[in-house]
Amino acid sequence: MEDLRYIYSVARVRVLETHLLKNAIFLNISDAPSPDAALRILADAGSYALDIVNIRDSAGVDTWINSEAQKLERLALELFVDLFLFEAYIDLKKDLARSYSLIMQTNSGLLKDFIRKFIDLYNIKTFLRIHYRKESAENLKANLLEGGYIIKKELVNLFGKALNGFYRQIIRDGIMQIEKDGNFSVLERNIDDYLTHLMQPAKYMSFGPEAVFGYCLAKGNELKRLRLLLLAKINNIPNPWVQERLTLSYA
Repeated sequence: MEDLRYIYSVARVRVLETHLLKNAIFLNISDAPSPDAALRILADAGSYALDIVNIRDSAGVDTWINSEAQKLERLALELFVDLFLFEAYIDLKKDLARSYSLIMQTNSGLLKDFIRKFIDLYNIKTFLRIHYRKESAENLKANLLEGGYIIKKELVNLFGKALNGFYRQIIRDGIMQIEKDGNFSVLERNIDDYLTHLMQPAKYMSFGPEAVFGYCLAKGNELKRLRLLLLAKINNIPNPWVQERLTLSYA
């Protein structure tokens, strides 16, 4: 059944989505010859206040990102008709188990599928970290979450064996990078890209909380990407390092 309570929020989201940065903007920022040029490209995109060109150092980047994140949280509180879904969105980073229990109260098949796959990928990432650090199976059991499509017992039984099967298309490149140099950045990027893809149908829903959830996740990811790019520019980090970690845009 369509949730008509979200008509106004969805209408606002449709306008806000037009201001999400396209992938081309991120690539232009990445290719900029200097921090000042990168900030000018971002300012000219029109989605943020022009005073961002005054950022001069890493502390300035973090101050600006934190300010934008607070704005997003206030906006999310306005857009979510259901307070428990706002809390579920916030708890994705703070308390994933609680976020799962809240989302499972909805009638949204998309959100339920999203949170279950989110937990699966969280568990797989946890599994890989513990596996490559050669920690114990007991530690794995203690850190896995319930609620995903993959039951905890299956991951525990896989511990110490060949890494294949679950979500192989997502984790394959990540495993290769981890085995090469212990770096989890490719795995993190692929997981973020997959989760962004999962929420794409929300862009075409006219009713219900899905559009709000999708936009808030997308905006949060945009800020994460901008922080990565701007800090890299200010600290003269090579472009290949940045490209390896740059995720896809929801826009």
